[in-house]
Amino acid sequence: MERYTLYETYRLGMLIDHFKPKELIEELDEFIENTPTEDIPHVFYVLSLASDRRTMIQLLTDLSQGVDEEIPACIIAGLLHRDQDKYTIEELYRKTSLLASLLKDPDGDVAWEFRTLNEANEEAQLAYGMRFKRKKTRERMLAKNEKALRDALAKYEKYAAEFDNKNWGN
Repeated sequence: MERYTLYETYRLGMLIDHFKPKELIEELDEFIENTPTEDIPHVFYVLSLASDRRTMIQLLTDLSQGVDEEIPACIIAGLLHRDQDKYTIEELYRKTSLLASLLKDPDGDVAWEFRTLNEANEEAQLAYGMRFKRKKTRERMLAKNEKALRDALAKYEKYAAEFDNKNWGN
């Protein structure tokens, strides 16, 4: 996987609070430990020694300038699918909504899909309050939306598998 794609993936993941700075530092330290010195990009040392989240995000933003966000967004969606048990459905909606809002192209496939799913969920929540009085009706409607979100995330599972290879590449 291209290194700049990984930078953008980590940037997006940190911005939606899926990755913690400590996790990135641990991965970088592992890479530094297992790689000959001449093959380690200087910026990895800077990132590894970064003291806070803001500094890391700024460095990752600078490094990933000009990278197409579609693949990193797909990776993040795949990672959210893989780690969905860590989050409530509300948190998944929040993270996917934030991911969609962070992408420069609002009409891109990932941004459009998650924005649409989040809008459908919001509409369902409003509709329940206005029209549906029965609990079963509400539960069915929300379960349908939840399934749609989980199915959408599942489509990106293969991207998470590629990311998990930890191939810091070119």
